[in-house]
Amino acid sequence: MMIRLARAATILLLLSQVAVGWAFPWDKDMVDQPVPKAQRSQAPAEPDAIPTTGTETLPTSTTDIEFIENKDNAATLENPIPMTAESVDTGKYLFELNCVVCHGVEGVGDGPVGLLLAVVPVDINLPYTQDQTDGQLFYTLTRGRVTMPYYRDALSREERWHVINYIRAEFGPE
Repeated sequence: MMIRLARAATILLLLSQVAVGWAFPWDKDMVDQPVPKAQRSQAPAEPDAIPTTGTETLPTSTTDIEFIENKDNAATLENPIPMTAESVDTGKYLFELNCVVCHGVEGVGDGPVGLLLAVVPVDINLPYTQDQTDGQLFYTLTRGRVTMPYYRDALSREERWHVINYIRAEFGPE
């Protein structure tokens, strides 16, 4: 009998501790924390509040005509990365990570994902691609085209230029 009373008292004591624990404020820390709300900020932003140096400067196209015009304007962009063996190797590595799935190892558009697409990826070996300037290829890599996603966020500016160096070295005219 005494053991039962001791067990019952222990259980009651433990249960009361749980109730006391729930009464303390630490269980509401996540609920009561301050939450910054972007929509509550000043609008419009102060002048020079948004950094503009080092950002992507290629315009975004919303129509096919704009894309063609913007791509033509990008023809004047020069590749700042010299075509060295190191650049070509870096470009090959990045091409294998990002481009082979659609364009395939040989660049003909027969990658495992490319074969599933309704629009076949462009054959990188064809004059259509090879006759474009580095700037035009850079624009397509940056902004994407048809089923090709844009790589502005996936690859840095420098990495995109390395990919172009690899495309020129591997798939360009002999």
